[in-house]
Amino acid sequence: MSQIKITSRMRSFCEDMEESFFRNYDGDGVLHEEKVHAKECDYACATYHRTSSDKGKTWSEWTKNFNDAEDGRHWQVEGSAEGDEYTGLSFNSVTDPVSGCRFGVGGSTYYLKGHNKGYFAMWGKGEDNLRSHGYWYVKHPDGREVTRMFELEEGGCDYDPKNPRNPGFLDKNRCFAGDIRTLPDGDICFNLFPTVRLACKLGGVDVNGFFPSSPDLHVAMIVVRAHWNAEKDDYDFTYSNPIMLSDLQSSRCIMEPHMTILPNGRWLLVVRGSNMQLDVWNTRIGKSAPGYKWYTFSDDGGRTFAPLMPWHFDTGEVIYSSASIHRFYRCPKNNKLYWIGNIIDDPSIIDGNEPRYPLQICQVDEEEGVLIKDTLTVIDTIRDGQTGVELSNFQLLEDPDTKELEMRMTKINFNGKTQEEGFWYSEAWEYFIEFPEN
Repeated sequence: MSQIKITSRMRSFCEDMEESFFRNYDGDGVLHEEKVHAKECDYACATYHRTSSDKGKTWSEWTKNFNDAEDGRHWQVEGSAEGDEYTGLSFNSVTDPVSGCRFGVGGSTYYLKGHNKGYFAMWGKGEDNLRSHGYWYVKHPDGREVTRMFELEEGGCDYDPKNPRNPGFLDKNRCFAGDIRTLPDGDICFNLFPTVRLACKLGGVDVNGFFPSSPDLHVAMIVVRAHWNAEKDDYDFTYSNPIMLSDLQSSRCIMEPHMTILPNGRWLLVVRGSNMQLDVWNTRIGKSAPGYKWYTFSDDGGRTFAPLMPWHFDTGEVIYSSASIHRFYRCPKNNKLYWIGNIIDDPSIIDGNEPRYPLQICQVDEEEGVLIKDTLTVIDTIRDGQTGVELSNFQLLEDPDTKELEMRMTKINFNGKTQEEGFWYSEAWEYFIEFPEN
């Protein structure tokens, strides 16, 4: 069997912050790069942008998007006595080939007490301090623009900067939206992530029996189809059944899904669960519960999904994995489907998000929707002198000419030292993955 070839190089290291790089090509072939600095978990304190018109041979100068050290916290709500922060709206969008509209989904998050206090109080005290809301956006060919909130329950209202803590905004329609794509039949597909409490309400499930531990802190998932209705000059939405795990299966329900459509028409969805135990969240999951990647499928175009199950190899062996991100990737050189993520040989050492090594790539059996174990290939793992490292939160980019795959990833949490303990050393790495022709 032909082998995948992987080369890598360290681009930069920082002693006192997490530095990450993200690249993408726009519709005109211009390469954009974002440089992101962080000194708080899941919060960027500064970002910079530059562009290249020759695939990275030459670059424009870095321009600052924001820098909290110079300009103050960029999400601060004016006049908030407790330091509340509001991200504002952001969208990812596609051009609809049917309507000619630009259609996008996204949303906002409101942090009670701000990220640096409210976010960490969620982890340390179990406080319900995050409020996310999902929105959709349409720009018509004639220039008309429409932005609307997803109203999944009655009694909600939009964000009002004059009354930011209005309960009708904070406590209703709590979800966020993302993962937008255009389907082969012309519809647009995306995901909604309502709180577990709201998902249970929408699905007719008793939250007190299914997920009583912390249903407002964690999210489930709903797959949505947007179909252009020319008579209405608007979109019709079709919602799937809620996709979720009980807190006896995953203490954080589900996170970070990735979905692909197989040649036989089956939609394959793999999600991240967690076996983390946290007293302040009143988690019910057992101490011996292993960590999995969970999977489900739909045979009716994403309208209904089967119950989630632990994912496995073609050998029948279960895939054990920490709570970490993952991706599907279809290689244009050989038209084979691959999956990239953390696979752990010893399930007894999985504790929530850890360990996040090795990082591996594996081909997918597209008839069964499972991984072909004989193709499992290590991208990176701990190196000489290391006892641990986080290999996760990677970004993929396909070279438009060579069709080779580039991956960018920042390594953190070396040798048991974590960011939460004030250890912010990081290394930004680049990987180049060359696939066989067949």
